[in-house]
Amino acid sequence: MSFYPVPLPELHPSPGTLITIQELTEESHDPERIMVLALNDLAELWKLNLHTGVTERILQTNIPDLNLLHPVQIVISPDGAVAAVSNVYGQHAAVYDLLDGKEILQLSRDDYHYDVSTYPLSFAYIDQRLILIHGTEWNRLDLTDVLRGTSLTVRPTPKYNNDSNQNTDEPGTSKHYLDYFHGKLSVSPDQKWIVDSGWVWAPLGIARSWSLENWLKHVWESEDGASIHKLWQTMDWDLPSAWISPHTIAIWGQVDEEMVDEEDWQEEGVSPAIILFNAQTGERIGVITSVPAFSTTSPVEVVFPHAQAGIAADQDKLFTWRYGLDLYVWNCSTLTCDATTTEVHPQLYHHQARLFIGLSTDAPHQLLAWRYDSNSA
Repeated sequence: MSFYPVPLPELHPSPGTLITIQELTEESHDPERIMVLALNDLAELWKLNLHTGVTERILQTNIPDLNLLHPVQIVISPDGAVAAVSNVYGQHAAVYDLLDGKEILQLSRDDYHYDVSTYPLSFAYIDQRLILIHGTEWNRLDLTDVLRGTSLTVRPTPKYNNDSNQNTDEPGTSKHYLDYFHGKLSVSPDQKWIVDSGWVWAPLGIARSWSLENWLKHVWESEDGASIHKLWQTMDWDLPSAWISPHTIAIWGQVDEEMVDEEDWQEEGVSPAIILFNAQTGERIGVITSVPAFSTTSPVEVVFPHAQAGIAADQDKLFTWRYGLDLYVWNCSTLTCDATTTEVHPQLYHHQARLFIGLSTDAPHQLLAWRYDSNSA
């Protein structure tokens, strides 16, 4: 059997009904501290130790208009010291110090179609500084030094202008105008590249990559910088993605036949696929075909359609799952399927523990775990 359940100790004290969880990797890497960060139905953040079952209430979140009946995201810094929380399709967010149990920042993006793409939030360590990448307007991202609370990308907001040569109230800014709705962000393991799964009117999803190092030197890098690559034009946005190396990201999406050249796909067809890109060069370096489709219909009313699926990478394996359906194991070297199961329904893959973690539907205060054994596949 390739997959088998792993019993977890009972959580104590009970963290209550859990809404969402995220892997929490701490600097110590203590084998007895296999942690997740959870948000419960009281909007409290809790640390949960999967090894011992011991839980710790960290703080009460305070985010304007936070709707716990709608999807919520937790984004954690690489060292596990800081977390950002928001509704996935929300207008407001907050950043919290998980060590001191206090709020650091309140964030907001403008109200223009904010409810149709993921609130852009991601952390990176650059030049020994913890930096938050976050959306501040529908077509604008900023970098903030988390500990100092200062913006590293101060610049005027470009004005829309049909004539790029026409003078505006802010001379010279119209050339940087970006007609693009930022979405789900992902930073490379070496903290040098960022991939954005946003959209443009039609609507169409467009995945873009650019250099974080360049951005610190050139405040307009995320708009029209020299390092930007348009990786993939897709039917959807906020797509599941996972880094399989410092430069290589795998993105799971659906392709419309009108969006690709026939000679580029040949026998690969135009069905759902996982495409491997080099974020540094923009090059497409691999395609996994015969990939199952995922639903984009949210089980929650009035929530914008989005991928009901997850993806994670571990060494030479890529895991994909569709909520409530099946989980696939892909070989990154051969680009073929190694195994599949209908018995594992995770919310996330915990890389440190090498476990799939899910929420129990019978007891919403408990976690379920499964492990994949490649030797028995």
